Amino acid sequence: MMRKIVAVTLSSLLVAPAALAAGPAETFQAKCAACHGKDGKGQSDMAKKLGVKDLTSTKLPQAEIQKVITDGKGKMTPWKGKLSDAEIAGLAKFVAGGLK
Repeated sequence: MMRKIVAVTLSSLLVAPAALAAGPAETFQAKCAACHGKDGKGQSDMAKKLGVKDLTSTKLPQAEIQKVITDGKGKMTPWKGKLSDAEIAGLAKFVAGGLK
């Protein structure tokens, strides 16, 4: 009985970090909203100061968005090495979908 409890406890600890991983919306709020605005429209004071574009109406293809997130562009921070490839891909898909 004790082995089963220990096994279940250990397996739940191994699964928990993946289950708690932030999705693209949460990653956007944590990493992107300071400059792009919480809604991505680029209307915050910081966004206006930096001249960022409205991400909710971008016409860039997802692959180009992913490249910009990865490598940065202009004043934008490159996120390569700071976010995982999966997080960057998720953000790109999120932005390409109009932040939905």
